[in-house]
Amino acid sequence: MTELSKGANIELADARIRIAVDFPAAMNGVDLFSVLLNAAGTTDSDRNVVYFNQPTSACGGVTLDGPAIQLRLDSIPASVQTIIVAAALDADAPGTFASHDAGTVTITASGGVVASHTVTGMTEERCIVLLEIYRRNSAWKIRAVSQGWTNGVADLIESYGIAVDEQQSEDSLRPATINVPPEMAGEPMGSGEAAFRKQRAGLPMNAYDQLHASEYEQGLVRGTHFVKWSDEIARLKREGHLKEALVVLLEILDATERTQAQERTNAEARAALLHWRIEDVVVRETPPGWTENAAIVLRKLGDYAGEVAVIDRWLAHAGDPAHWVGATHAKLLARREKALALRDRRQGQ
Repeated sequence: MTELSKGANIELADARIRIAVDFPAAMNGVDLFSVLLNAAGTTDSDRNVVYFNQPTSACGGVTLDGPAIQLRLDSIPASVQTIIVAAALDADAPGTFASHDAGTVTITASGGVVASHTVTGMTEERCIVLLEIYRRNSAWKIRAVSQGWTNGVADLIESYGIAVDEQQSEDSLRPATINVPPEMAGEPMGSGEAAFRKQRAGLPMNAYDQLHASEYEQGLVRGTHFVKWSDEIARLKREGHLKEALVVLLEILDATERTQAQERTNAEARAALLHWRIEDVVVRETPPGWTENAAIVLRKLGDYAGEVAVIDRWLAHAGDPAHWVGATHAKLLARREKALALRDRRQGQ
């Protein structure tokens, strides 16, 4: 029997495999499940997710059997390149996988136990991939993973692009209409929009208005400022129109960078108006929330290299980390590391 350390792998000689998972009795509320992934590292249907409410995959090759996953690898369709076996704590279960003693995974074939893996090294994870079974040439191999996410199953769903609703998947195949939010509806949101409206109406403007209007105008996306696109982006994502959402999000990132460039251009004039030293004028970072949105969509599309690139793009415009406010910055840096790992794992297979 082989003890698999994290990252270690062996070739499977048998098509019938049983993967038993044993966690300490004190760990109540642990759910076992499996996901069948295509060559892009994503899955297109919730029928490729095996869990307590759906204990067998559509192909019949993966079955949940109590605390174990049964595999019939000769029944797995060619479109499936990887099968993950994962465990997650229930939403109301306290603690993390690090809160208890190590779990054990045992891999058994027709001739007996072929390998085991001890689940160690956890920190704040509430959902972990224990093993992945993947094709290599004409054979199947199994690798110990023991890596996961702090936010539980929601992060796993996002990572593998799991479709939770078949009708949603069908709808997402149809081209979406992108509804441009109205620019001039309601009261102005701030001094920038108020100045821009004055400019549009041909009203008198002072020097401050001119600065604000020039910066606001650079933030327009299809005629509407980027801050007004949140609801439409949320709708596109909710309805599964990820490619359309990404198109708009990239246009928004362009707009945030144009706005930042205009602020930099205006810095000297702003310093003169305020009687400040030029070095005291702070040019704002590009808002990280839009980058996070784009990164989430790219992860769902299985474009890990694109996810890394879009975060690197934000880092180039994020300014001095000493001025960062909020938790989004740290989340983006952590997301970048995860995307790098996913990209490298795919390239290594």
